[in-house]
Amino acid sequence: MELLFTVLTALAFAGALASWIAGAVFYARALRTPGADGPAHWMAIAAWPLALSRIRGAAAAPAALVNKSLVAFFACLMIAFAAFSVSANLHRVAK
Repeated sequence: MELLFTVLTALAFAGALASWIAGAVFYARALRTPGADGPAHWMAIAAWPLALSRIRGAAAAPAALVNKSLVAFFACLMIAFAAFSVSANLHRVAK
């Protein structure tokens, strides 16, 4: 049983990483404007959950994809931490 939750933890962290990357890509597409290649632009893409106020003027469809990626990221993190907690307790009890 502990192996099942260990695998679930790994899959949830992989899902969080994938949704982070997808969110960064969608955020970059939402901010696509001519002449926006400065260092602040690229830093905002790297830390896209903290710079969501920059896409308020973007179209609804790209902004919705960014928001969905953010929700998926946090959902995967919650599942990963919960599964890690169960896995750690099961590994401790199994010894």
